[in-house]
Parts: sequence; C-alpha cells; structure tokens
Amino acid sequence: MFSGTPRRVSIILVIFILLTTSVTILSLSLETKAALKESVQDKLISVAAIAASEINGDSFARLQAGDENSVDFIRIRDQLHQVKEASPDIRFIYMMRKQGNRVEFVVDGDYGYEDEGAVIGTEYPQAGPELLAGFLGPSADKEFTSDQWGTVLSGYSPVRNSAGAVVGIVGVDMDSSTVTAKMNRINMILYLVGIIAMFFVTLGIIVAERRRAIDEHNVEASEKKYRLLFERAGDSIVMLEAEGEKRGKIIAANTAAAELHGYSVDEILEKSIVDLYPPESSDYLSGLVERLLNDEWLKVETLHIRKDGTVFPLEMNASLLDLGAKKYILTIERDITERKKAEHALQQVHKKLSLLNSVTFNDIQNAVFSLSGYLTLEKTNPENEIVKNYRSQEEESVRKIINSLNFAKSYQDLGVNPPQWQNVNQSFIMGISHLDFSRINRTVKLDNLEIYADSLLERVFFTLADNVLHHGANATVVTLGYQLVRDGLLLSFEDNGKGVPEAIKEKIFERGYGKKQKGMELFLVREILSITGITIRETGTLGKGARFEIFVPNGAYRFPDEKRE
Repeated sequence: MFSGTPRRVSIILVIFILLTTSVTILSLSLETKAALKESVQDKLISVAAIAASEINGDSFARLQAGDENSVDFIRIRDQLHQVKEASPDIRFIYMMRKQGNRVEFVVDGDYGYEDEGAVIGTEYPQAGPELLAGFLGPSADKEFTSDQWGTVLSGYSPVRNSAGAVVGIVGVDMDSSTVTAKMNRINMILYLVGIIAMFFVTLGIIVAERRRAIDEHNVEASEKKYRLLFERAGDSIVMLEAEGEKRGKIIAANTAAAELHGYSVDEILEKSIVDLYPPESSDYLSGLVERLLNDEWLKVETLHIRKDGTVFPLEMNASLLDLGAKKYILTIERDITERKKAEHALQQVHKKLSLLNSVTFNDIQNAVFSLSGYLTLEKTNPENEIVKNYRSQEEESVRKIINSLNFAKSYQDLGVNPPQWQNVNQSFIMGISHLDFSRINRTVKLDNLEIYADSLLERVFFTLADNVLHHGANATVVTLGYQLVRDGLLLSFEDNGKGVPEAIKEKIFERGYGKKQKGMELFLVREILSITGITIRETGTLGKGARFEIFVPNGAYRFPDEKRE
C-alpha cells in the first residue's frame, strides 16, 4: 500500500531538486550574461570617452573627402590605432559624423593598416538609436548589431571642438564572439548539469560557480587592460564623484595626475577636487562643477596647487560621464606653465619692439629734419667757414641715422624664437667663441645650471665678454658662478680689470652710452634678459674689477641633474 510512497517522494524530491537546480542554473546563466554584457558596455563607453577626450575636435571637423593623406587625418587615425593596439579585445575603433540625416565614417583606425578600412565619407546606413545617442553623450548598444563588418557590441562618445560643440563621435566595437564564446561555454555546462542534476547537482553547482569565477577573472583581466590604457596616458586624468555627499571626491587618478600634483597615487585618492585648487578658488570651482552637472563640456585654463603649495596653471578638459546608474566627472589636464611663460615673454617682446620702432623712428626723423635744415642753410649762404660748419653738422646727422639703423639691425632678432631652457655654461662658451678670449683665464662653477631666457642668451655673454676685452684694462681673469638667494638665483659675471666708476653704473645700460655706439651694447643685454623677468646690474668695485649680477627669479632656473655641492 505504501510501497510506492518512497518512490513518489523520491520522484517528487528529484523533480524538486531538478526544478530548483534548473531555476538556479537559469538564474545564474541570465545573471552572468547580464553582468558580462554590462561590464563590456561600461568598458566600451570608458574607452570611447577617453579616446574622444584625446582627439582635437577642430582638426577632426576640418577633414573632408580625399584628406586621407593629410597630417590631421594621419594623427587622429594613429591615436585611434594605438588605443586598439593597447586593447586586443577591441575589433574596430573609428570616428563618425552626421551630415544631415545620414551618418558617415570620417576616420577609421584600420585605414592604411587593414584592407577593409573605410574612407572619409563612407555612409553607414545602419545607424541605430544608441549610435545616434552617442552624439549627445556616452552610450552603448543594448544588443549586438550586425553589418557588413560582422556582429559587434559597440560603445560611443561625442567629440567636441574648442567651442564645445559636438562635431562627431568615437565608436569602439567588440566582436560578439569574444562574449558569446564565454556565454556558450557556460550554457553548455549548465545544460549538461541539468541532465544529470539528480546525480551531480552539487557537482554541477560547483562547476558552474567555478566557471563564473573564471569569467570574473577574465573580466578583471580586461579591466587591467583598460587600466593600463588609463595609466599610460601622458596627460593627467582624474575621475570624480558627481553626486551625493561625496561630490568632488577623487575616485580614480592615473600616475600622471598624481605626479603633476606632487602626490603618490594612494595620496591623491584620499583627496577631493577642492584640495587641488587654491583656497581662494572655491567659488570659481563651484561654478565649474555646476556647469558640468548641466552637461556642459568644458575646456578652460585654471590654477591648481601642488602638495608643496606651489600654484601652477593648467589646461583642463572636463565633461560629465553618465554610466547609467551613476554619474562621474572626467577631467583631463595638462600643465601649461611653459606655455604661459612663453606667452608672457612674447608680450614683453611686442612691447619692446614697439618701443624700439618708436624711438628709432624719432631718432631718424630728428636727424633727417636737422640734415634738411642744414642743406637749406647751405644753399642760402656763400661758400665760407659757416658752410663748412653746416657740412660738419650734416655729417653728424648722417652718423646718427647710420647708428640708429645699426641699432635696429642688432635688435631685429629679439624675440624671433620663443624663450627656452638653456644651459648657461654652453651659452657662455658659444658667446666667447666669437672673440679672441685666449689671454683671459676663466673660472666657471655652474653645476649644469639652466635658465629660461630668450634665444639671444648667447649674445648676452658675447657682450659681457667683449666689454672685458675693450674696457677691462689689464683684466686677466673672468669668473662665472652663482648663488641661491631669496626669491631666486644670482648669476655673477666678474673680471679683475679696472672696474666701473660708481657714477656710471646705471648709465652703461642706457642706449647709445659710450664712445662706441655698437649694436650689441649693454642696453640690449638688459632688454634680452628682461623678456623672461631676469634683471642685471653692475656691482663691482672701482680698481678691483667689474661685476655684473644677473638675478633669475624662482621658476626661471633649474638644475636638471640636481647634483650641486
């Protein structure tokens, strides 16, 4: 009567275990599939966003059909190809733009590397909603898409020009086989486990979990690849919390960002964006964050502060990164200290050249006016001693014109090339190489010192050395050295000649002072140095020798090897 009960219980138990296992296996399969796809989508968006932020939108916008051999096209194509090379999982990377209602390829990362690379203007007729959404912000395909190049899962991010307008998108494709192969392996194992669930349900679960662990390991390995791409970027990249109480907290930063601000990576991850700005910039920073939260793309010049308190300028590109569940702020920054120095120096050059043009024109105009007047007087007077005096004055006017023109000729190279870091000892050697300096002993102690100065620095030392030969009577030794002082460095150039009288220590720097009004005089020396904020004065003692002290402010000198006694 009850003989069938155990069997029924067993059958029911087996059915229960089978159903439970099947439901569990199906749930695991769906969960794993969703997790893998979501992870791939996030990574595709991240790679597309980072690649887009590195593209010069203005250069991209200029590309037209037939420009495949242009410098702009090749540079952008190589940037895309490098991203692909760094991430083997990526099958294609490319850039598109909209032309009316059509979407066309512009830069294919495989063009020139593979035979199937698309040329500029190739229409892409299968543009789906996720691709079109990429022109508004980062997006990714929800499902695999198929076209003539295969079946892929794609991520997109907009590319903007210098005005912030979207001019195109970066698309990144991952082949469906990369993800599908993993899914198929999982499903096969799960189906087998379902068939023998009554006998090996426990073992099946263990195998499934092990397979899941392997997939998680593969996802982690993929993340490491994208992290490597993140770390190898030459510019500073920082990701911030965009919402909640931790808004502005740094959650990711590459090595370049940490080094730029004087921190280790672990240290900078303990900071907030507020810690990277000078205290007085709090209102300005709040304004930037609000603009970003309004989905405004920013490209601005701003000031940051290093760990040691040094404030420095940088160029920042920032945008809101919407990954669905959470929003982040992505910033890419570049130190522009050298560029700002060059811009300031260029402004100084423009001022000095304007002054030169004005002064030289007035000098020549006055001399011509005098010459014209004496020529008129000469015509109205008979040939006598007075006329001879007029001719003497005429010759003096001509000499003034010649001196003014020679002076302008010497000044014409000022600021032609941008200021640069120059080794002081090498500039000194090149300067004296134009002179017969063999009778002068030289003592030089500079410890590989470099200063940021106009490209005519060599001629500064030429003039100082030439002064020793012409004015330093009986001078036999020249000493070139330096010392660190408050707010900068003092570079000294001195000889053991007769020295400079106290009354003319400043006059020697006036234009045209002295018997020989040479083009490269001390006036020009002072002008050349002042372009980058460097000053010069004479501080020697009469009877003991001349001493020129050149003050170089902080930030305009350095010791590349940092080996000083």
